[in-house]
Amino acid sequence: MIIFTLIFFAIVIAVGVAAVVGFSIYLKRRNKSLDAINQKQFNEPPPNRSLFAPTNEEVRLIERDEQSKRQLERAETERKVAGERTEKVREFERIWRNKPTKQNTIELLHLASQSESTEIFSQTAENVLQILHYEQAGGLSKKDLADLVDSHLRILPQQERFSGAIFWIKREIENLRRTSEERSSDF
Repeated sequence: MIIFTLIFFAIVIAVGVAAVVGFSIYLKRRNKSLDAINQKQFNEPPPNRSLFAPTNEEVRLIERDEQSKRQLERAETERKVAGERTEKVREFERIWRNKPTKQNTIELLHLASQSESTEIFSQTAENVLQILHYEQAGGLSKKDLADLVDSHLRILPQQERFSGAIFWIKREIENLRRTSEERSSDF
């Protein structure tokens, strides 16, 4: 029985040693694969976002709101500049009405054309044509008046020059030139 007990203990010890060796080999392999996985976790950011970080959709909405605010500010600035130009033209027109000289007329039409507004230029040109053409004030001939209005009309931006409001000014310029040529041919 001693032999049997010795053989039994030898088998138990061999099985125990085999289990320990097998388990240690298993752990080494597992540690190598875990190290690769753990290293990936340290190299790459976690896929989860912070609790308070905005989503992509929220970021797009914020950017869109900021862009619309910038556009509104730009439009407001343009309106203010246009208002200031209009006021400057109207103020100089009041001065011009008191003294409609050639130099004042040139300055008035220049200010109106610098406003880049068809409406402002059209109203100013109408006033100039009424006073200088029909009342014969300012010492300008009809040809000079036509040339003056035409040259300042060309200063307007291209999209403004082709609007319907400018049509009557072009027609008035042609009428002034035609009557100027008729008078010069009469002499």
